[in-house]
Amino acid sequence: MTGDGACFKAHGEWFRRRACGRVNDRMPDALERYWHHRSAESPCAASAHPWTCMGPFDVAGRTTALAVHPHDPELLFAGSANGGVWLSRNGGGDWEWKWIRWGATSIGALAFDPVHPRTLYAATGEANGSVDAYPGSGIYVTHDLGETWKHLARAGPGALPRRIAALTPHPCEKHVLWLGGVSYEAEEPAGLYYSHDAGATWTREDFFSRRRYRCYSIAFQPDGAAFVALDLGGAQTGIWRRTARGWKQLSGGLPPGDRTGRISLALAPADPRVVYALVAGRFGDSLLGVYRSADAGETWRNIAGGEFSGGGAFAYYNTIAVRPDDPDSVVVGVMDVHITRDAGATWKRATHWDFSPAGGRYAHGDHHAILLPGGDLIYTANDGGVARSVNFGDTWEMRVHNMCTTMFYHADVSPHDSNIFGGGAQDNGCLATGDATNPGGFVPILGGDGISLIFDPHRAGHAWAVRSDVHLSRHTAPLHWTREFWRDISPRAMEPAEHKQNPFSPVAVDPRHSDTLWTASQRLWRTDNGGHHWEPKSPVLDRSQVTAIHVAGDTVFAGTAAGGIFRGLDRGEHWSGDLSGPEIPAVTVAGIDTHPLDPDRVVIAAGGLFCSTDGAITWREIDCGGMPEVSCHAVLYERKPPHRLFIATDCGVWMTHNLVEFTDLTGDLPNVLVSHLVYHEATHTLWAATYGRGIWRLRLG
Repeated sequence: MTGDGACFKAHGEWFRRRACGRVNDRMPDALERYWHHRSAESPCAASAHPWTCMGPFDVAGRTTALAVHPHDPELLFAGSANGGVWLSRNGGGDWEWKWIRWGATSIGALAFDPVHPRTLYAATGEANGSVDAYPGSGIYVTHDLGETWKHLARAGPGALPRRIAALTPHPCEKHVLWLGGVSYEAEEPAGLYYSHDAGATWTREDFFSRRRYRCYSIAFQPDGAAFVALDLGGAQTGIWRRTARGWKQLSGGLPPGDRTGRISLALAPADPRVVYALVAGRFGDSLLGVYRSADAGETWRNIAGGEFSGGGAFAYYNTIAVRPDDPDSVVVGVMDVHITRDAGATWKRATHWDFSPAGGRYAHGDHHAILLPGGDLIYTANDGGVARSVNFGDTWEMRVHNMCTTMFYHADVSPHDSNIFGGGAQDNGCLATGDATNPGGFVPILGGDGISLIFDPHRAGHAWAVRSDVHLSRHTAPLHWTREFWRDISPRAMEPAEHKQNPFSPVAVDPRHSDTLWTASQRLWRTDNGGHHWEPKSPVLDRSQVTAIHVAGDTVFAGTAAGGIFRGLDRGEHWSGDLSGPEIPAVTVAGIDTHPLDPDRVVIAAGGLFCSTDGAITWREIDCGGMPEVSCHAVLYERKPPHRLFIATDCGVWMTHNLVEFTDLTGDLPNVLVSHLVYHEATHTLWAATYGRGIWRLRLG
């Protein structure tokens, strides 16, 4: 991955458009100030609004880092992209959340102290090139296996990088740590750092450049010789080795630096002269090879053969490990896991992301970390949590029970039965649950990036699911929610290029006539017969994606990624131009709702909150009082008196009766971006979809 931006998949762009401030490398100050304020609160403040976690407990979100206890291969820590640190005491069989209540929840790297095995370092800020989690705030340490944490070193200008790819203790020097970090903006820190006091203070290695560069991987030989993978933006990009003689760039068969991107390194514990490098191309969309050196990096040969042909996002998934007792047995994690037992003479594709989980060959795709604790045991962290093999890759099992880290874009609850709910999740498709005998257990409906799940307001068992690029499916079975009971109803008249215009297409159901649905590319489409026939019902609005749709009687409101607000009258037969005016910023309109008693009272979430009392003709920004100055992601009116307005933000959930006074409903909801809200009228409950901690429910007073 090169260049100053980073977004290998559509989910990164979804986050970038909605998130607070400059999301690339500069943590918005408002978030850190708010976390600091909340950390000083009494525990009673959290218990004032007790939320209940509703799962999933059998589907996890993106996991970015792993660390296994030096003396116990069953004691495993995992770091998630946006859900903090998790602990398993039985090899991933069950998980416990072990992280700070207020602070950065994106984890980049984990490392045990080799001398004190109850000490674990957690470096915050994912460094996989996907920016759909806020940057980190430095390094934390625990001396009691995650029961308590201390903020050890901060990140930011003049300090550590906001996104940390590697954190490695020195094998020979006590209290010495090395760190590799990246950034996506020129003024933010990045590079190789080292600490001589167990992480309290850090020094940047300026030998390579005094300007910003990126360090993705660090590996040590037992004698302390170091190998680092650097992206210096030109011919010096590649693998560097440091010995007592100083630094040396290694070549001897490696690809030229000007063609090289992200590199992951692994040394063979049984023969430290053997070094492996997984090398991506300059722009991360190709794999240059798996390189092996048998002479401590002096010469290299590519052992990949034809195993990794084809494109991919190799700067997003890129990890490699060597079996401790065999320098020829190597495990590579890209979209799937690939294994060689003979130094690359032959390879086996060990996992298949597209197989059934029941067959033993399945593991979720997109692998970010691999651990080989010894023997035949393999752990891998991927976009669906953690997978384990106990026979060196012959069979696999996803190990995610109670790891509630699913990253939801949207959720809904059946108005007829609150035990039936679900949503669309990053790389986990659309998920639904309705089995009362398995609380929190979810079934997949659609694959890939699921966008939303919407239940019919009038007919039990009827629902719609949406996946990326404007693809919709309909469900009409009374009980069964598995994939075979869904039928594709995507707009057939929409050309493939138009489908691609909107990876995160919104869908809205007319609450009066539930066979009438709306979806959108850069223009809006409508069906009046449940999806059998669609037709375009608006012009292209402002040439950006339509990001929000709301139906209020015969009026349809649409918001766009460019901050546009458009109104369609007579069920979308007549459309206005852009009504946003000067008050609304040119940022994504994430949510729209109207007051249940007055459809001319419109509220939108577009970074902040804005309202209109005349049907979107004029707007004013809402002064949110004590709310933190962070992004708002959804707005929702209570459908019955007193018609309170609920707001989903980067920092929890808020409520107002009058758009003047605001009440914090966050309570004990995790510190995570709340992406969507649902009001369930029959049970008088508020549901929150989060981007990193699953779905939660609050009983309203």
